[in-house]
Amino acid sequence: MFNWRKSAAKLLDDGETICLIHITKTQGSTPRDADTVMLVSAEKTYGTIGGGNLEYAAVGAARDCLKNNMQAMTLDYILGPDVEQCCGGRVELSLQKITRRSELPDMPFPQFPPVFVFGAGHVGQAVSAALSPLPFAVRLYDNRNDKIIGEVLSYSHGQDAISSAPKNTYFLIMTHDHSLDYELVSAVLKRGDFAFLGLIGSKTKKARFMSRLKKHGFAEAQLSRLTCPIGIERIQGKEPEIIAASVAAQLLQIRTTNGD
Repeated sequence: MFNWRKSAAKLLDDGETICLIHITKTQGSTPRDADTVMLVSAEKTYGTIGGGNLEYAAVGAARDCLKNNMQAMTLDYILGPDVEQCCGGRVELSLQKITRRSELPDMPFPQFPPVFVFGAGHVGQAVSAALSPLPFAVRLYDNRNDKIIGEVLSYSHGQDAISSAPKNTYFLIMTHDHSLDYELVSAVLKRGDFAFLGLIGSKTKKARFMSRLKKHGFAEAQLSRLTCPIGIERIQGKEPEIIAASVAAQLLQIRTTNGD
């Protein structure tokens, strides 16, 4: 998801002056909800309040604020008559010119459900990339030294990595090693307080894991919470990007069902 506070801080540190557009109130059907934020500089925009004529008008007003040194402005649009958008709703916007970090408004940043992805191979990286712009807080883990680059997190023991996760975490297990997969799956099932547990693999892999888990004392109720294969069943394809799109869609569906 767009982290407007992080983006704003970087722009301000780079010497940019920006205008922050904040949806303060909505009524009826609107392109985005209240508390959506986008940023506007003299030449670029960051984030979106829904596109279309509403955003076009708001960006124009924001650039007028920057050009004319206006500190703040409130706009109220009835989408149909004011900007020819047939959503039928109404949007109130607050525009604020900002020149330094201390001027950033103290608005809470949305808290998104955590997703722990284990395995920074081709699929793991594609899944992490697909989930990153969505309403999830993604962490990508690997235990191989050559994979610990960028934002990939390292761990030595699977149990320790799993125990560090908060309650209601979404777990995706897709490492290079089936034994490690089993260790991680077992650790998640023992916790029990997770939102989702997905294991990459075939139905055959699932059957083997289920048999082994039963021998190790896991109950049917626990095993029923393991999802394998992962992704939307009707989306076919083994390419990492297709798997990633399918898994992202699946987690969005679960997130909506869970009300996260």
